[in-house]
Amino acid sequence: MRNTYIYPAVVEKADDGGFGLYFPDIPGTAVIAPDIPTAIVDAKNMLVDCILDFEYNNMAIPSPSDPDSIELNDASDRIVYVEVFLPPYRDAAMNKSVTINCTAPQWLRDAGKDAGLNFSQLLQTSVKDALGIKQK
Repeated sequence: MRNTYIYPAVVEKADDGGFGLYFPDIPGTAVIAPDIPTAIVDAKNMLVDCILDFEYNNMAIPSPSDPDSIELNDASDRIVYVEVFLPPYRDAAMNKSVTINCTAPQWLRDAGKDAGLNFSQLLQTSVKDALGIKQK
C-alpha cells in the first residue's frame, strides 16, 4: 500500500472569476473555488477521500497521467500537481466514531441512564475486552 500519491490536476478559470479544478485520472472529481489556493486545498481533500474509498473497496487506484497526454480545453488552463500523504488520513478514518445500533431492554437502558452510565464507552470497553485488545 503506497503512502504518497501525486496527481496532475487541471485548473480552469470560471466565468465568475473563480477557478475550477479537476483530476483527469479520477472521474467525477471537480471543485469550484474563489481562488487557486482554496481550489487546491479542496481538491486535495477530495483526492484523499477518493483514494481512501478506492482502498476501502479494494479497487484499483488509477495511475497518474503523463502531463503531455492531458488535453486542455482553453489556452488559460493550467496543470498543477497535488500531493497527498495518506497515513494521517488513514489513521483518522480508522479512529472515526461510527454508530452501532444495539438493543437492550428498556428497564436496563433506563437504569443505566439514571446511573449516568456512558453506553458508548461501556460497549467499547466490553468489545475490547472480548477481543483481548489492551489499548487503542
